[in-house]
Amino acid sequence: MARLPFLILILGVICSSAYNLNYCKKDGKFEVIIRPPSRVEVNVGDRVSLVCAAHGHNTLDPLVYWVKGVGPEFEEKGSHLGPVSIGKSVLFFDKIKEEDIDTYKCVIESCCSSQSDEIDVDVIVPDATCEDKYGLGNVAYAAVWKFVLFSEAVQYCADLGLELALPRSEEENNKLLEDVQNSFDHHPNADKYSQENWLWIAASDEEHEGTFLDLKTGEELKYENFAKKQPDNWTDGDKYPEGQDYVGFNRVGGTWDDSFGHYKRPFACLCPQE
Repeated sequence: MARLPFLILILGVICSSAYNLNYCKKDGKFEVIIRPPSRVEVNVGDRVSLVCAAHGHNTLDPLVYWVKGVGPEFEEKGSHLGPVSIGKSVLFFDKIKEEDIDTYKCVIESCCSSQSDEIDVDVIVPDATCEDKYGLGNVAYAAVWKFVLFSEAVQYCADLGLELALPRSEEENNKLLEDVQNSFDHHPNADKYSQENWLWIAASDEEHEGTFLDLKTGEELKYENFAKKQPDNWTDGDKYPEGQDYVGFNRVGGTWDDSFGHYKRPFACLCPQE
């Protein structure tokens, strides 16, 4: 983060020049003319070029620059990327590396007003669900590092001919924990999820409150590993009267918790067993 003061200095110099040269008009605004995609899937070693551009109408073209790493850990891990450009900035990788797999932000700022825009771009590698890639080895459960609703997690696994993971014994719960932690340590897509400790697994009490069912069989769970005082069907002071109907798996300790269906979380699929 040592580059931040220097970046602020550069922005100040550019914007001061704009004011002094009378480029700023009261009714001037900028328009984003090239908006980078929100999600870019690459392979390690690919050449990647992302363009972000905006044009000023009746005003100076805005400042455009890129930031790497967004979210809670930005102060520790994030960085402001140079250079600061006027009108257009290109994020370029000649050969993208695993450490480049991250979330980036194109920042567009007017020198003449408070107008600004920020465009997040999630650079990812293929999930390679259940494949022996990224140093994961052969796994029984494949963690998928993307934020989705519970229903979307179920569908994602189904689309691959798989099923959303659900441990049905202590041995399987320990194996799921092992595979999830291994994936978190090695999969390039996982690093940005360090603030998310929960993954969806295939159990719910949506049909009958307090009776958690196995989504595959429709039968009541024969094994569960809920944390102490869980499940509690918390309603957040009646803000969500329907309560918590879907089960999350803690990637740190392997315990379970009931959760709101509108949360978005990573998840794990059960891989084919030979």
